[in-house]
Amino acid sequence: MWKSLPTWLSIPAEWQAVAIIMPSSILIGLAQKYVGAYPLTIAQILGEVRVQGHFSYQNWWKILFMALLILGAGASIGPEASASGLVAGMVYWLGSRYKLLRDQAPVNSAKSLASQLQAIIFTRLSHGQQLRPISTYFSSRRQRQAFYLGWTLVGLVGFFSYFHFFPQEGVIGFHHPPLHWQWQAILVVVPALVVGWGSGFGFVKVSRISERWLGDTKWPLLKAIGGGLLLGLGARFSPAILFSGEFSIVPFAHHSLAMSPLFLITLAIVKTVVTNFGFALGWRGGTIFPAIFSSLATGAALAQAFPWMPRLTATLVVATAITIILEKPLVSAAILILLLPIQLSPFIILTCFATNWLVDKHPQLKP
Repeated sequence: MWKSLPTWLSIPAEWQAVAIIMPSSILIGLAQKYVGAYPLTIAQILGEVRVQGHFSYQNWWKILFMALLILGAGASIGPEASASGLVAGMVYWLGSRYKLLRDQAPVNSAKSLASQLQAIIFTRLSHGQQLRPISTYFSSRRQRQAFYLGWTLVGLVGFFSYFHFFPQEGVIGFHHPPLHWQWQAILVVVPALVVGWGSGFGFVKVSRISERWLGDTKWPLLKAIGGGLLLGLGARFSPAILFSGEFSIVPFAHHSLAMSPLFLITLAIVKTVVTNFGFALGWRGGTIFPAIFSSLATGAALAQAFPWMPRLTATLVVATAITIILEKPLVSAAILILLLPIQLSPFIILTCFATNWLVDKHPQLKP
């Protein structure tokens, strides 16, 4: 849509983004009105799991349709929210299948292999049938833990195998750029932590303001068009405002030190505003990768003020900001280790947990 359509229609380069965004905004508004406010946020997904004990998979098509529509339209949001909803539904479906097969094992064991395979594929819950809690299907806690560990390992093997055979332009993985260690980088630690805290604090504040001003469900069509206008204006400032920035993080990190600090700070602010206000206006999705991108731009601007180890400076800023935003140091560290130089992983882990400890000890530092 972004590469072929403008060529077919002979749209001038400076108007290509607007020509795609504005018609898409009408479709997004109509979809928000008639399909629903999808995709859900990760917080909403986890909240439903905590309350109901599972995440329903029946709405998978709504999540997939809305995610592809909004992401394809160039929204300044990431795919992690929609992916979390789809995966959470798949996990519940898989757990339900496991329970059904366990319940019917005595009957199926007497059948032929073909009949057993047919039962595995076609067995469904009967009307009113209730499944027992998963814990009752194991004779001991150790057996249950081994079951969960086994499936976790399956997921990890699948994750790394996928990115091994289908590399995503070097975005997610272990990066080994050359680093020149300098002891003077110690002088950068405190400024980087302060700037990172400010970046994360500002991102959360803008998110809350946008939800408070525009978070109601009224006028979905007008709001979606307003979100399209906002995104179009942002794209006129810089194409980096479009999409999540996920696939631009690594190349952006390589070239950001040659950019103007004023441009980098402005880019971080515009990215923050467009992401959060666009989300409240119906252009929904994940905000983790846009937050990483905007904090990386801020870190690159700070790194230009100090001549020692600019990658370390930017890494400390990003790690601090993402921990403030997510409030989950382990998750923050795990994400950033797969995006930033692997040699800096000890600093990432230490920064994430130290930031979380400091904020817990001094609640006034929380956004």
